[in-house]
Amino acid sequence: MALVAGILALVRPPVTEAEGPAPLNLERTQVVRGDLIETVRVQGTLGHGTRRDMGTRLDGTLTSIPAPGTIVSVGDELFRIDDLPVVMMHGELPVWRAFSEGMSNGNDVLQLEKSLAKLGYFRLTPDTRFTPATKNAVKYWQKSLGMKQTGIIEHGRIVFSSKDVRIQAAKAKAGSVASGEIISVTGVQKEIAVFLDTSARSLAKKNTKVEVSLPGGATEKGTVRSVGTPVEKEGTEGATRKIPVTVVLDKEKAGAGLQDVPVGVQFTQVKAKNVVQVPVSALLAQPGGGFAVEITAGGGVKLVPVKPGVFANGLVQVQSVELKAGDTVVVAK
Repeated sequence: MALVAGILALVRPPVTEAEGPAPLNLERTQVVRGDLIETVRVQGTLGHGTRRDMGTRLDGTLTSIPAPGTIVSVGDELFRIDDLPVVMMHGELPVWRAFSEGMSNGNDVLQLEKSLAKLGYFRLTPDTRFTPATKNAVKYWQKSLGMKQTGIIEHGRIVFSSKDVRIQAAKAKAGSVASGEIISVTGVQKEIAVFLDTSARSLAKKNTKVEVSLPGGATEKGTVRSVGTPVEKEGTEGATRKIPVTVVLDKEKAGAGLQDVPVGVQFTQVKAKNVVQVPVSALLAQPGGGFAVEITAGGGVKLVPVKPGVFANGLVQVQSVELKAGDTVVVAK
């Protein structure tokens, strides 16, 4: 209501006796029928997403690290300690113990067997038990890496990750003591990190299509991959709550050569389908309550009562038995 009252003040400015009637700056536009669409454009950052550190519990000396940009998948080397590889396996759970025959059952064993099966070393159905079959699979895996075939995986020899990773940077140099922070990694696929105002929550839903403006003027389609819970973000006016949204480009190659660059992301939402709509500045608050718009009729101007509905992008849905698409409505310029 405050918005409409403000618009009324623009359309009908106050008049004083000394000044006389103030000239009105008006224009005319047609009433239209169609979908009422809300668009919100925000700035995001195109890169490989959040960085996280990886390391090991092994004792020893760091001897080598893959080059930045290297993609590490299941069974691949993350780095080397005492010139032996620390290997990535797939799994949601982190490694918290060594693996050997006689250990208690657990989902970490299931993750290990699934990874060994993917690599071709475990041929049974993966489960939560470390059995002689698991031990034999570990030995074959160790042989392929040039390690002693003990059938035991010491704590820190493997690192679980739910997905493949990309080496972002080294956190330590060759020759340093092994630690929990050896490399920094990101996701493999490039993504766009966006923070939306909480008022725009309805615009961001998983799998929603968006439009992305890249440096140089190119425009590409994107898709919302995930929507997080609101977080505090510092801005020019202090901390505000924002919704973290992750967007991916539909054509991944469109982001090639771009890293940690600002991009524009436009979210679009249909607020109302097939409705009569006018500019918000056409609304006039009436002295007895309610709203109206002025339309041209018979060479003059006619006041038509309307009931406002949904607002979006400077337009408003209106309902009226006297107003139809194609009518000419008066608006404040």
